[in-house]
Amino acid sequence: MVHLEKVDSTNEEAKRVPFCHGLCIVAREQTEGKGRRGKRWLSERDKGLYASFLLRPIEKNVSLSSLAFGWAVFKSLSAFSDRFYLKWPNDVYINGRKVAGILTEGLKDRTVVGVGINLYYTRKELSLFPVPATSLSAEGIEFDRERLLMELYESILEAHRLLEEEKFKVELFEENCPLIGSEIRVEKEDETFTGRALGIDREGALIVETEKGIKRLFSGDVSIREVK
Repeated sequence: MVHLEKVDSTNEEAKRVPFCHGLCIVAREQTEGKGRRGKRWLSERDKGLYASFLLRPIEKNVSLSSLAFGWAVFKSLSAFSDRFYLKWPNDVYINGRKVAGILTEGLKDRTVVGVGINLYYTRKELSLFPVPATSLSAEGIEFDRERLLMELYESILEAHRLLEEEKFKVELFEENCPLIGSEIRVEKEDETFTGRALGIDREGALIVETEKGIKRLFSGDVSIREVK
């Protein structure tokens, strides 16, 4: 495990260093933290857990990797509270607010899994975030940062093993995702529509029933209109 004071992005650093399966790069601060779809991940000093994992390239079940690593982060956080849940394709939420995000990047010689977990942001600081967000401390969840990091490390490696062995089941994600069975709103670059989330198929696509028929989604911003 490599600990850094400051870095542009742990994912970028994970791309620069020599490959070593299972290496974890952790930083106290990121100046250019990355989220999905080119969005910035706020990474103020000691306010969150910012880590990236170097893993062997995923050659099987590639389309399920976002689900698997999202589930891994959910599993690590669930060691401290049963209030967390998953939002497709790989975010972790609590009380309708995002607490953790995952960015998976595939390179020829490695898979890089970046994880950002909000730890100590105050509610005032969180009000400045571009999306509804929260942190473990803001939710009153007691945790130990080092234990959380080790839980995360073990869960990420477990998810990678399940993918390699073609044993990751989408049900692990679905059963912890209240979006399934709910009325949702989907925003994509070229369209916005509503429908009911029926489930996730074996390729990781979200199956949505709309007025115009069934749609399979591999990307998009999804929000729950009604949670059962």
